[in-house]
Amino acid sequence: MSADAPVPLIKSSDGPISVAVNRRFSQPVSARLARAGVSPNGATFIALAIGVVGAVAYGWQLWWLGGLLAQCSSIFAGVDGEIARRTGRSSQYGDFLDTVTDRFVEYVTFVGIGAGLAQSERWDAIAWPLVTAGIGGSFMLAAASEKYRSVMHENYPKRQLEPYFAYLASGRDVRVFLLMVVSIVATWRLEVLVWALVAMIVVMHLNWVYRLVIVRGRMT
Repeated sequence: MSADAPVPLIKSSDGPISVAVNRRFSQPVSARLARAGVSPNGATFIALAIGVVGAVAYGWQLWWLGGLLAQCSSIFAGVDGEIARRTGRSSQYGDFLDTVTDRFVEYVTFVGIGAGLAQSERWDAIAWPLVTAGIGGSFMLAAASEKYRSVMHENYPKRQLEPYFAYLASGRDVRVFLLMVVSIVATWRLEVLVWALVAMIVVMHLNWVYRLVIVRGRMT
């Protein structure tokens, strides 16, 4: 299949930031990389590397850089699937690798934020409890989505089923985008990042409870 062949690149599971922002950047990138012969898994590892460097930047308290790199990794996380669909090189392992590396990047991002906050006298006491709650919330939502996919044999349609949470915390795309915004502000006012994380964590846990309820009507 040609890299320039018209194929649907937006998935039903894409969140609003993926549709409105990330895909606008990832599509031209994936077209160029596909023509250059880059494999989908190669693009996955690029997204992973960018995310890890972003986590290190957070650990060094380079809040703005950590946020920007986290967003770049989030954008690049869509490139691998686009290359696969453009070139007909989709694979079960590629799907698996994409999912687990996305989770790993979010995990190390939280750890990086915790390492950075732990160096602050004002926030060091809550740094690791905050990180633990953030990791727990993101992984509970991810587990719910992936289990839905394995049971229903379709991607979890968060924009359809969670029209409000979709703009707050239900997808990694939204969480990372909001994190980028507050991380840039945190360069001058670190408390903005801290309280934004608290709010995000609360919403993630509420979202998980809502997800348990809403999918009941779609399953036997």
